[in-house]
Amino acid sequence: MIKLVKVLHIIGLIMLLVGVGLYWQSDIGQQVSGMLVIALLIGVGTLIMSPLPVALVIEWAKKQSPHSDPKE
Repeated sequence: MIKLVKVLHIIGLIMLLVGVGLYWQSDIGQQVSGMLVIALLIGVGTLIMSPLPVALVIEWAKKQSPHSDPKE
């Protein structure tokens, strides 16, 4: 499961970078369809990237020992 989330994170990062690159480096953002493409790439890219930190915290929490002895 974590491997899938990592792959989706990389895909989302690429989409975000392509969207920002198109915004900065081309005139496609001057047309309505270009604005839609740029917004779609940036929005979906960040949406796909977002589950990774949550998955990493869940994985870290599962690795913690539930039967640790409290120091008194």
